[in-house]
Amino acid sequence: MLMRCVLTIGVSLFMTLSLIADEAAEAEKKEAIVYDGLADLILLRDSVLSRYALMVTGETTTLSAESVNRPPIAINRIYKLHAGNKAKNFNYRAHGKVMGPGSSNRSFEFQYWVEFFQCGEKLKGRAGSADTHGYSQREKGQTVARFIGENRLSFVSFDPFDDLVLHAMFLQNEMLQRGWIEKVYLQESKFLSAEEVTQGDIVSKWHWRQHTLAFDIELTQSKAYGYMPTQVKYTSTNPNMPDRFGETNIKWKKNLKLSEWLPHVVKAAAGSSRGGAEVHHHWVFDWRVGDELDDKFFDCESTDFRLQFSPLYDFYFDTHAQPGGLFTGTPWRTPEELQPTNGLGKGQTRKN
Repeated sequence: MLMRCVLTIGVSLFMTLSLIADEAAEAEKKEAIVYDGLADLILLRDSVLSRYALMVTGETTTLSAESVNRPPIAINRIYKLHAGNKAKNFNYRAHGKVMGPGSSNRSFEFQYWVEFFQCGEKLKGRAGSADTHGYSQREKGQTVARFIGENRLSFVSFDPFDDLVLHAMFLQNEMLQRGWIEKVYLQESKFLSAEEVTQGDIVSKWHWRQHTLAFDIELTQSKAYGYMPTQVKYTSTNPNMPDRFGETNIKWKKNLKLSEWLPHVVKAAAGSSRGGAEVHHHWVFDWRVGDELDDKFFDCESTDFRLQFSPLYDFYFDTHAQPGGLFTGTPWRTPEELQPTNGLGKGQTRKN
């Protein structure tokens, strides 16, 4: 009888230890998927941004409470233009918005642009409507920060991969966030757990703290998109900033040249640190990568680099001509108008 009890206890203990070991192995497997997915996102970023053009069209809407002394709803119709060629140390970033009678003293709609243009050691930039004046060039001895500040170029800061998994407030941050995937997830955040949910997706939980910011993060990576991120939620744990939430949802589209998924539609929302306002974004990304771009596209001597995008995107910008004055460009289109009804490109199907 005693021997049977000992054997029973031994078998039970063995099964318990085996179960614990299996659960630990399964947890390690899910954690590895999370980190592998982030590594793939970093590699994709570095590969794509070595030679690319990107046009973003969308809306940024600010919702304000009655207690805030501003209109309850403010909608900005925006564009973002990006181009990069690592081999030429070429970097172009621009932010445009459509303005009109409600936001200016003009009786018609027009485009207002902020542009930053780097080629080799040369830095150029300008801010204004159409092309009434040429690019200002950084003077010898002038710091990059001073050049950006004096020419009002801060609004061009946007990183099309890193910003996907950051708090949505960074979509309007004046700092560049290139490399912040590594900074936030691989260096500063504490990984807490990961679990498999529907369709094999993985949801991981983290905690991130920086200065006065403190957030619980919930990151969803989709099996259908090779564990690229499809949703990220930031919940503030700072009792002084309870309304500082952030949420971003990403749809991906297969680039046939690369045979890789690229971010296509981003919907994001962010709360302010003291409450009273929320900012919502709905942006559509349109990429050209690698040999889709001719070497002539990266023209360091261009006097209006916006125009390089026109043949690529069948889009025309506001320009000035003498005589004649302002020639208005292509009308702005809503994000819904730019998206196929099924969220995929023509002839594409989603594969699990």
